[in-house]
Amino acid sequence: MFPDRIQLHCIMQKTVQTFFIEEIGKVILKRSTRSRSLRIRVNWKEGVTVIMPPQISETTALRFVREKKNWIAHSLKRQEKIKKQSTVFNETSCFTTRSHTLHLLKHNKNTVKSIVSGNKIVVWYPAFADVEDSRIQLIIRRVILEAWRVEAKLYLPGRVALLAKQFNYKYNKLMVKNTKTRWGSCSAKNNINLNLQLMRLPNRLIDYIILHELTHTVHKNHHQTFWDRMESIVPGARKFDKELNTYHLEYW
Repeated sequence: MFPDRIQLHCIMQKTVQTFFIEEIGKVILKRSTRSRSLRIRVNWKEGVTVIMPPQISETTALRFVREKKNWIAHSLKRQEKIKKQSTVFNETSCFTTRSHTLHLLKHNKNTVKSIVSGNKIVVWYPAFADVEDSRIQLIIRRVILEAWRVEAKLYLPGRVALLAKQFNYKYNKLMVKNTKTRWGSCSAKNNINLNLQLMRLPNRLIDYIILHELTHTVHKNHHQTFWDRMESIVPGARKFDKELNTYHLEYW
């Protein structure tokens, strides 16, 4: 366990309380001045977390959790499956992105420090700590995402512009961010949104997703005309779509 004095980047500046509820287990209550209503978040990294406005009492929040216990139990089972398929990083991990290599190093401090610099992702963690502790794993994942963000901003704008020119598409703006449910999207105003996690994918799938969203600038739905156009520029388009389904945004 970490001593109380440890400072982890993943600990947010909110009032936090922990409770144990039968049939659910540990539940973390976090007060947030930004929250306007009670929200339950379930994920394998942090478990069950309730985000609550300042004016809501612990009693009300815990009653809300008990009312949602069936949904929480279902979500926990689903998250357990995700956890089993997610990478656990340790000193023997050989993890690389397109242009960065992960390095996990111990140091004689009570803090976890991380940096993306040059071609390295470096995470320093306390010598007394277990690198597989979920809090350290969360920081490792966050800094890997930052490396992907750097790579995405360097690669994707140019690639989108090139493919748009090659296939005579016009789009408005390009935005790159980390979303939880989609690899990409195209708005009604022809703004293209791409997930920075595209940098995990092989080039052929990155191009497929870019062209998929660019085609939505002309065909807003997935009717046959859309797939006919996709097939004309990406032969075997539906096979690419099936291959993409083997990758998951929730775990890696």
